[in-house]
Amino acid sequence: MMQSTHVYTKTLRDRERDLVRAAVRDIVYPESDYENYLAQIRLAQSAVLPIFADIADRARLSRGYPYYAGAIKIENLPTDGDPPPPPPQPGGLKRIEKASYISENVLLLIATLFGSPYSMECEGLGLVNNLVPTQATSKDLSGAGAASDLRFHIENAALRYLTGRDCSPKALFLTGVRQDRTPPFTRLADARPALALLTPKDRQALSTAQYRIRLPYRWRKVRDGYDGVTTPPVPLLCAGTDGLLVNAAFYGDMIADFGNAAGERAARHFEAALDAVAVDEIVAPGEVLCIDNRVTLHARTPFRASFDEEGRALRWAQRIFVTEDLNNFRGWDAADSAVFAPRFAAPDDGRRRAG
Repeated sequence: MMQSTHVYTKTLRDRERDLVRAAVRDIVYPESDYENYLAQIRLAQSAVLPIFADIADRARLSRGYPYYAGAIKIENLPTDGDPPPPPPQPGGLKRIEKASYISENVLLLIATLFGSPYSMECEGLGLVNNLVPTQATSKDLSGAGAASDLRFHIENAALRYLTGRDCSPKALFLTGVRQDRTPPFTRLADARPALALLTPKDRQALSTAQYRIRLPYRWRKVRDGYDGVTTPPVPLLCAGTDGLLVNAAFYGDMIADFGNAAGERAARHFEAALDAVAVDEIVAPGEVLCIDNRVTLHARTPFRASFDEEGRALRWAQRIFVTEDLNNFRGWDAADSAVFAPRFAAPDDGRRRAG
């Protein structure tokens, strides 16, 4: 029997949910001073840590014996109730005003079990990214592009190879604030069972340093020359110091060069294998989805976004990244030591336009 992607799922009891709410309800998610904010989150976390003992045991995710979890889902978490829709153009905001900030606080409370939270300024100005579709960005290949098919990818895969340090997230965390009438699926595919479906020849091709990966679409407008940056030739699969590391990104033109026909064929077979082992989740209020960004690829299906008469989206999701080492971002511009903007120059080997 073919093995599919396994998502470790934890459902809080109502009493546990209420204890978590009590721990975070008075914390105000700020527009700055994230160090003080995260200190408050960790204090709240210590009050409810026994509730998340099994999650803390899995904090190393795919690297953690005996669990090796590629994805985790936590259900029946406290919510903000029914907040009003986000503004029509939320991209320039560090935060979206709400009567309470329970979704942000719960997201950070869980994420800090796994590492140091951070954000990329080109993804959102605040520590927590608000993923909100807009009518103007419908076809963008980003979280704001509802009509786009964001096929399987590792988040910011190219950033493992452009600075000499791994600047790709260890994991990303998603939660819902509001839901659309017909929400999209967040598809999860653990590469480990997918590899069992490939031939040795395909696995060898994928492990060969012959692929060039582009920066994500939003990143290409950050600095002059970034639209043409690709990595040096890298493998889509490699053995990291403590386990498998996947570098693939299959949406749009993210793979700029496959090396040769065998490399492209192996990549297509890999994407098909990921599709075969994938599971579909819906990012919903009261739930947090944790994705190991080293072995589990994620995708978001296109959907018809709903808007009210003022142009405000019904769907509103949030995201945070974590890393095991914030020092990987030394030399980057930083806002409050948690929101980073790239300053790296395009390496000579990667300063070219493919095609």
